[in-house]
Amino acid sequence: MATYRTGVIACGIIARVHARAWLGVEGNPTEIGAVADSNADALREYGDFFGVPEAHRYADYRQMLDNERLDFVDVCSWHQLHAEMVIAAAARQPKAIICQKPMAVDLGEADAMLTACQRNGVKLMIAYQRPHHATWLKARDLVREGAIGRVVQIQLDSGGNLLNTNSHNIRLALFLMDEPQVEWVMGAVERTTELQERGLPAEDACLGLAACENGATILIMGDLIQGLGQGCRVIGTQGIMEFSTTYHPESVIPSDAPMHMPEGLSARYNFEIGTVRYLNGRTDGWEALSEPWKDCWSQQCQEAIDWVEGRVENPISGGERGRAVQEVMMALYESARKRQRVYLPLKTRVNPLSLMVENGDLPVEWPGRYERRATLVRGEAMSWHDERT
Repeated sequence: MATYRTGVIACGIIARVHARAWLGVEGNPTEIGAVADSNADALREYGDFFGVPEAHRYADYRQMLDNERLDFVDVCSWHQLHAEMVIAAAARQPKAIICQKPMAVDLGEADAMLTACQRNGVKLMIAYQRPHHATWLKARDLVREGAIGRVVQIQLDSGGNLLNTNSHNIRLALFLMDEPQVEWVMGAVERTTELQERGLPAEDACLGLAACENGATILIMGDLIQGLGQGCRVIGTQGIMEFSTTYHPESVIPSDAPMHMPEGLSARYNFEIGTVRYLNGRTDGWEALSEPWKDCWSQQCQEAIDWVEGRVENPISGGERGRAVQEVMMALYESARKRQRVYLPLKTRVNPLSLMVENGDLPVEWPGRYERRATLVRGEAMSWHDERT
């Protein structure tokens, strides 16, 4: 019998990844004990696939939180519901909550989530899973040992908007430098269309520079160049290190069938491989790092268990570290709004990009709102813009 029961809120594609992660922890200490989703089809498919009895499936996540004795709550909803759901879950006092990234849509929400968890004695983790790649953990050790000298700059160049994609890379940059404080951010955004990302206004492209207390800078490029994607380039005084991702062959990745698969195999995320190569004066060109592979999502769930059981004090995916990413992203938007460098700690609590859109500060050239993730919506709906669940 499993030691812990996890309740999953929102049964979409990323929730499938999270479920496989919990069920893949060595020794099988957790079970998916309950699930909640307002969409009946998603709830039924997910419950059937992961073996959750019908009595433990809920259309109302608060009812699930009230009725079930959950050790872990896993929030897999869209960005705009993260704060509401984490705060509600914290009030029921599970041992810990894992919330899908980004932590929230603004800094005020992130702080409210942390406050709710602190007030109720609940541990909070934000699902930035990639630092748990075995090769990336090994690479951080090499950075610490000075394999490329002192870090001067970390370059990020992912496609997609800031909150959804480069948020991962900002987390990676801070992780590799052992969580330095960011002192200031200068940024710019381009928004010539009315792009939405999960119902939230999104930029077409962005560029930012974050200066850290250790003297290094983080260069953030979003949808500007064809770069490393999920990963980064670390430039040191004595070498360079590059991080990227790839996957196991499709033939070994489990199918979601008979569940709806608008993005293909969700387990591709569980079978992601973190790659690293570096060069310095002692290597003969690029040298690749190699470590035994493990599902980084399961490693993150293992960390949650270790934290609850007292074996970890400062988890890689802890809520405060998710907040640090949130602050950098909001500071980049705020710099674009104020047209100046922004020093941290950031005082603005709302989302500055949304504020600029609402105030007409970013007039579009090609009007017409469209949703980047519209293909994921079930039934006749074409967006989540008028829905809360």
